[in-house]
Formats: sequence, structure tokens, C-alpha cells
Amino acid sequence: MAPETTATTESCKHRLRRLERIESPLIAQLAAAIGHLRTAGEHADPAQSLAHYPGRTVRDLTSWVGGNVQMIAELLVPLIAPHTRVEITSYGVLHQDPPLGDALTLDLTTALRNPPEDPEVREVMLHASGLDQVVYDYVLATPGAVEIAERTVLRVLAQAAALPGWPVALHVYCRGGKHRSVVLARKAGELLRDVGADVGVTHRHVHLPVVEIGMATVTVPSAEISDDPTGAWTGDA
Repeated sequence: MAPETTATTESCKHRLRRLERIESPLIAQLAAAIGHLRTAGEHADPAQSLAHYPGRTVRDLTSWVGGNVQMIAELLVPLIAPHTRVEITSYGVLHQDPPLGDALTLDLTTALRNPPEDPEVREVMLHASGLDQVVYDYVLATPGAVEIAERTVLRVLAQAAALPGWPVALHVYCRGGKHRSVVLARKAGELLRDVGADVGVTHRHVHLPVVEIGMATVTVPSAEISDDPTGAWTGDA
């Protein structure tokens, strides 16, 4: 896996000074709001009330953020991104070999269409991965895929705002760790790099054969593939 790095002392102090200025209450509010969305749609009840927002539910907050993504991005990105280190790991839950440690998560096990399940492209997808352009284009053309990546970037920046100076870990997973998770990990990494974040992306199971529902699964030792120049593999992330 790519070596973890942290922001310099100077950059941390610079961020803290900016967060202490007049915009800090708004940034803090936005960071807290987006923080509540970490598990929305995964584990939290959409009707669950939020302690910090009396009378608001997870559904209310999700709707509000979804309708104001551009405004939130414009506020968070210039302040947070240039001083943020992000480690993104993609993997497949069927391999029973998840990455360790606390992290933001993006669950794609039931989101988007699994490419090998599309009869029109099945043969191509069985022999390709999210590192291949044909898979990358296919997954991102799925309705909602790009929006998922954009919302994930906001979650990462919210985490960075809440914990200045600490690297942010993001685990992106689908069933086999070969198509959807790899593409969304790549896309989130690209969007974060575009706004100045320091990003490393590791694909934990991309090199393993496609695992199909109904087939026996075994735990396979992973040899991680990283797009970090200091890692084991370098190329398009």
C-alpha cells in the first residue's frame, strides 16, 4: 500500500488560521452536516433524527446537501483540499479480505450495475477490470455514478475539515473489487487531485478473477496494486 503521509506543520497552522476566521462557523456547520451523511443510505434509518439538528432527519439532510452540492463544493474545496492527504482503497467483500483501520466507506455492492451482469458486454467485462478504459467508461456512464463520486469527494473534504492535519482514509467496495469499486475509487481520486489534494489509490483485489454470486468463495491473499509512484504499480488511477 502507498506510504501514508501527513500535512506539514506549516500547512496545518495555515488551515487552522483560516478556519478561525469569519467563515469558520459556516465551514464547521457544513462539515458536521456532511459528516452525518457518512452512513446515510448504508446503515442509518432515513427517518432517524439528528442530535445536532433538532427536527431534522437523515433524509432531510441528505435532500438538502444533494440540492446544494455545487454551493458546498465551492465553499469547502479551496479551503480544505490543498492541505489534504487522502488514501483510497478499493476492494471486494466476497474475498473476505477487507483493508484494516477506520475509514469513510462507499458501499457499491447494490449500487450501479455490475458490468459482468450485462449480457451485451459480459464477455468483455469478464476479462477486463476497472483499470481498463472500457470498464471505466461503462461504469461512469451508469446513471448516478458521477454524482456518487462527487458526493464522496464532499464527504472526504468534510472529514478533512473536521480533523485538520490528519490523512483521510476512504474504502470503496463492491462485491468482487474488480469493476465498480475500482472505477469509483479512480474517479474520486481524480476529482480530489483536480482540486489540489494529495491522493494515493490502492486496488486491493483488482488482479483477482471475477467472483460471481452462487460460486464458492475462498479467502485469497491479496497483492495490492497502487497508483502511488512509490507503490507497486503506477499508471492511470
